[in-house]
Amino acid sequence: MCSSEVVAASIPSTPISRRNAIAGALATAGAALAGVVATKTLEAQPVQRRSIPATHLVDLTHPLSPAFPYIPIQGLTHGFRAKPIATIEKNGVYAMEWQLIEHTGTHIDAPSHFNAAQPNLDVLPVENFIVPMAVIDVRAQVRGNHDYALSPNDVHAWERQHGRLPDNAFVVMRSGWDVYVGSSQQFLGTDASGTMHFPGFAAATCEFLLHERHVSGVGVDTISFDIGADSHFTAHKALFQRPKWAIENIARLDRIPPAGATALIGAIPVVAASGGPIRLLATFD
Repeated sequence: MCSSEVVAASIPSTPISRRNAIAGALATAGAALAGVVATKTLEAQPVQRRSIPATHLVDLTHPLSPAFPYIPIQGLTHGFRAKPIATIEKNGVYAMEWQLIEHTGTHIDAPSHFNAAQPNLDVLPVENFIVPMAVIDVRAQVRGNHDYALSPNDVHAWERQHGRLPDNAFVVMRSGWDVYVGSSQQFLGTDASGTMHFPGFAAATCEFLLHERHVSGVGVDTISFDIGADSHFTAHKALFQRPKWAIENIARLDRIPPAGATALIGAIPVVAASGGPIRLLATFD
């Protein structure tokens, strides 16, 4: 049974304030986070005291269904499938069987996804799953260039308006690309040659965030944080030099302020996973 104490228990010495109207939703997120604590084996970094404003609670997760777009890989015919294995009428209980790849829907990439020396999802420190958000709007750049890569200059421009990136920041690209999620062809931007076209992060930006700032991870409203045309995944390889994470296929960034929101990442600690679908929530005053 989940209670409002679960969140506090999962992050010792972290005071949490919330409005009664959404206490239940935060408790649900806390339950997912508490599951990660149970299997954490990496030494945790010192926990910084933080509070979670909760006047607004926004679900940044796309619903997952067999129709959700996925990056085509030879031999892969689907990203997600589901079928009933029991029904109320026949069995007195309803249950589904899922078949899915780790990197489908709104999901998290563990650093082991592109670096065998880095940790898998189940051992990432849980305190890095409640983090301040920095949402960088590049919609104007993307309108003229579907291969646009968020640059260090975009980060500097955000900082000129909102101050230096906070410690442990979750740096998110808002491109507006999620409006295409209902069409695999548009969401992937596949051209006649089979090349995909959608915006993402430049490798140089990942390097900058690793070496010049203290971030927990990055996020995008596209299917990958590498631009679609980059078949070498240079941004992934740059970011995962260190134990950072990335979240892809984020929804509803138009409802989140550029600064001041806190992300709550409900990642399931599947042993040896390179990633997995998540429930991504954001709160702000």
